[in-house]
Amino acid sequence: MTNSTSSLKWNASANFVGLGYATVIGVAILPLYLQYLGAEAFGLVGFFLILQGWMHIFDLGMSPLLARQTAQARGQNADFVELRRLLRSLEIILVIVAALVFFAIVGGSGWISDNWLKVASLKGGDVSTSIVLMGAIIGLRFFASLYRSGVQGMENQVQLNVANIFVVTLRYVGALLLLKFFTQDVRNFFVYQFTVGVLEALILSVLFYRSIPAGEKAGIKMHWRSLQPVLPFAGGMAYAAAIWVLVTQLDKLVVSNVLSLAEYGFFSLAAIVGVGISQVGAPISQAILPRMTFLLSEGDEQGMVLLYRQATQAMAVIIVPLTAVFACFSEELLFAWTGDRGAAEWAGPILFWFALGNGILAMGAFQFYLQYAYGKLKMHVIYISILAGVQIPLIIYAAYTLGVMAVVIIWFALRLLSFIIWTPIVHRRFAQGIHLPWLFGDIGPSVMATTVLLIAVSSLSIPFEQMSRLAAILVLLGTGLVMLLCNTLVSRAPRNLLIGVITKRVSHGT
Repeated sequence: MTNSTSSLKWNASANFVGLGYATVIGVAILPLYLQYLGAEAFGLVGFFLILQGWMHIFDLGMSPLLARQTAQARGQNADFVELRRLLRSLEIILVIVAALVFFAIVGGSGWISDNWLKVASLKGGDVSTSIVLMGAIIGLRFFASLYRSGVQGMENQVQLNVANIFVVTLRYVGALLLLKFFTQDVRNFFVYQFTVGVLEALILSVLFYRSIPAGEKAGIKMHWRSLQPVLPFAGGMAYAAAIWVLVTQLDKLVVSNVLSLAEYGFFSLAAIVGVGISQVGAPISQAILPRMTFLLSEGDEQGMVLLYRQATQAMAVIIVPLTAVFACFSEELLFAWTGDRGAAEWAGPILFWFALGNGILAMGAFQFYLQYAYGKLKMHVIYISILAGVQIPLIIYAAYTLGVMAVVIIWFALRLLSFIIWTPIVHRRFAQGIHLPWLFGDIGPSVMATTVLLIAVSSLSIPFEQMSRLAAILVLLGTGLVMLLCNTLVSRAPRNLLIGVITKRVSHGT
């Protein structure tokens, strides 16, 4: 058990380093894309990010399925023959899906350019070519996502994050150098991203294949007997993923048809920063999901629940202060980030609601982790179906009649209601008796500490408008770090971890 705990800490730490690096690089470089490409072309980059979100519909639940089956094979000491057969079957399906998605985007590129997007100054041919390239990149990302999930299931996340750091550096820093020194043509930007996508898929495939113990080869064919037992889980995940994309991405897609492409670039800034909050929590989820599945496969339900609560505390310590800073200082943050006062004033109020909604989304995701670990997704499917039925018409109506601000407020309100109503229902089914301790004992201390500190900081009336961008960033960063430290001290599991690390260092020092 000690080795398992140690590997979990290493995996979580590696995930924080890898995804933290990706987040920092993205935050630092994305506003420079705006500078070199211009608002309209940057709007195309924002549209590309939305298309990437929609690709999860066509993943058909294969990536989470592979992660779960890999973790289960490890927990049951299987010979991995069935896993290799399952992998080959999923690869064949993905080839077909990726080709269909690519040709659909190619066929619709002209219509998207001429009718959906509100283009003012960019040439229609340049826009449609960029959209075709987006389709090719998305096809590659299907395979990268599949192999990444397999490596996560193997819990080889240190190697995975080394690879991710390398790819992210190429994707962001390389693109910046391209735009700065060679070309500002948006088509060349997407050609470069396609090249990086090819390399990413190759690296991740090698990592996963090398992690599978040698054995009987699967051949190039479908293995229906290996697919059949997992189809109910895959079908549930596919349906859940499709509805979840509608719930989380429909607002951004509809808004791309309402706003001009330049305004959509500003909207994308707020959306990117807001989504970054939920991405910060991804290292914890990536580390605990295979471990929760592994513990249940060994029959250790009590250990799984303990891990679940400890992970909640760790997530709250990070997510709550981050959400508070991003929401309450949204305009200051965007101006310090981009140097564009107009963009900050336009997108700041939108970021306020996106930040709050994504913070709630990150904490509310825990109820799904329980269902995923048990492999029982019926309740999740029912929940997201009801949510989609309510949200989709509301979002479409608000976008075309009430405006963008109404869209983001409705999106936030539904995240809040879902957290309040649905989470206790799932807890009652899968972890009876833990909801109130989980809510008030695991999340509550971080919320209270952050609220008190936020009130104290607000009373200081910090003159952000008189500061340089660097000074504003440092003040916001310092505020967040103080909140993080205080949250660590008031939250039981993170506090004990910190004390253990300090005690170990002191004992080694003496």
